[in-house]
Amino acid sequence: MSQVRDLPKRLASCCQPECAACHFGKATKVPWRMKGQSNHGKIKPVTAPGQCVSVDQLKSTTPGLVTQLKGRATRNCCCCVTMFVDHHSGLSCIHLMKQLTSEETLRAKKAFKACSRSLGVQMLHCHANNGRFANNAFITSVTQSGQTISYCGVNAHFQNGRAEKCIQDPQDQA
Repeated sequence: MSQVRDLPKRLASCCQPECAACHFGKATKVPWRMKGQSNHGKIKPVTAPGQCVSVDQLKSTTPGLVTQLKGRATRNCCCCVTMFVDHHSGLSCIHLMKQLTSEETLRAKKAFKACSRSLGVQMLHCHANNGRFANNAFITSVTQSGQTISYCGVNAHFQNGRAEKCIQDPQDQA
């Protein structure tokens, strides 16, 4: 703009300010100390859908209303979400929950199983954080389904990066 004289010439060489979105994008980059380590944090390669599915949960402080198409509005609210992400296909499934309990978590797993079965995919391995997924009810459900499960380390959310990213995107959009 300074070459066509829309702006003064003295502004041609000044530094340009960065927008808030650029700062936000840089805040999620990997620290420089991690760049040299090539094998750190590698995800086990998968060759077929359902071979590895990452699972994570989110609890919101602001409850959301239950979606309805007909009838009177209810006072039921959703405050929790369970996310399933397939490593091979990138298929993600979001299951809204009213409470963060083992029964609701098992319903979410059953809903994802039905969704993936309709696409012809069977979940073989589950990668999850500790917490609700380390409960006896969830472990029993996994073993009865003929699946295996692995866990992230304590406070090592980066080990379940696919599910964490799947949670981060809707939060950023909201």
